[in-house]
Amino acid sequence: MKQKLTHWIDKSLKNKILQGQFTQKINEETSLLIIEPLKPEGFWLSVNGSWERWIEGNWDSWLIGKVCLRAIIAKDINIFIIESKEQFLREFKELTGKDYMKLGTVEKWRLSDFHRKLKEKYDGVWLKEDPFYKHRLNIDFPYFYSWDCESICVWNKDKIKFTEKIK
Repeated sequence: MKQKLTHWIDKSLKNKILQGQFTQKINEETSLLIIEPLKPEGFWLSVNGSWERWIEGNWDSWLIGKVCLRAIIAKDINIFIIESKEQFLREFKELTGKDYMKLGTVEKWRLSDFHRKLKEKYDGVWLKEDPFYKHRLNIDFPYFYSWDCESICVWNKDKIKFTEKIK
């Protein structure tokens, strides 16, 4: 994987992350008011500056008190790479036995069962830029909408390493 991967973290947690004392927490800002997080929990990685470009002019205040670390993922990582909406739909059906497009609106946002099964099979998930931008505003398909940009989420801490502060 030749992409430049970065991870933003509170300055107070930087040394713990660099020393391998990993921490993960639910991002309460993305959970809205529906109990379950909309995105999987894990270490969120910007791909080639995707997050940095999204945040610029949209949410600059989020950067206050944060530092940027370089992220390196293991060569043998088992990652679900989403390259199309159809690929996502097939994997969703395989893991849950349900047709995502036939779920009710609220069910499409409550995905803890899908995320749990995804974590049992993979070390992380990567939503590529092309399917994200093609479908992010599709009201009948809200899963990609909950992401901000092309991103990777890694939940298997043995498959990720953080190195020097880069910004």
